[in-house]
Amino acid sequence: MSKLLIIDPLDLSLKSEDGSSLWSSRSCFEACLRDVEGLVCEYTTAKDAELCRRAMKADGVILGGSEASAWVDTVFNDHLLDLIAICKNNRIPLFAICYGAQLLGRALGGHVSRHPEGMELGAPAIRISEKGKQHFVFEGIGGGCIWSVETHNDAVMTLPPKCELLASTAHTPVQAFSYDGLLTGVQFHPEMDSEDLRYLWQAFEKSGFVENVPTSYQQRINACECERQGRMLQNFAKRVRSASRQKKSESSLSLRRS
Repeated sequence: MSKLLIIDPLDLSLKSEDGSSLWSSRSCFEACLRDVEGLVCEYTTAKDAELCRRAMKADGVILGGSEASAWVDTVFNDHLLDLIAICKNNRIPLFAICYGAQLLGRALGGHVSRHPEGMELGAPAIRISEKGKQHFVFEGIGGGCIWSVETHNDAVMTLPPKCELLASTAHTPVQAFSYDGLLTGVQFHPEMDSEDLRYLWQAFEKSGFVENVPTSYQQRINACECERQGRMLQNFAKRVRSASRQKKSESSLSLRRS
């Protein structure tokens, strides 16, 4: 079995009035990946002191979103930048989402900052580039455009050196990018649908990340209609599984020869 490490820096949840679980950021990933065969998903948070050690033992890593800003110098960000360096240097496939993609962009030399036009919120049209159409994460996704959850104030403002641009929106030109076919970042949330977006902002409010949701934001949240782009996470997981099997096969062959 191949191991996929899923890191959820957000680590948010909502409970119903009777105390039962209503929604969590982790449940979004579980909904996308539970049916992928030959794969073990290990979940943790960005506060895990053993995070980098866990990554070294994984066949692939997914780094999710956060309310934090990737461009700020903090211990929290430094810990995850170390993780990205481990993935890059040890050829461990990484799929980074939203804040994770911003950290990846920063690690690779792109400019990351608060977006001058403010928040991108809802499900805008995401145009897939010609390079994107050839990239494995978009495999099986028809057409040149998708709609997916966006909720971010910050963005990768310049494409990092040696990276391929995979997708754009009118608001955020660097919407998805790839480095060496190994590290992939997407600004949108393929693991979420419109209902998840509404739960997310309820969780933001209940957790105190925002005092109240501005009316203009709430209108965009209510108007959002899109489904999960779970196929993208499944494509990544299957690529991790395939690469893991190949690596184990090569290692076994090497041992037999020696």
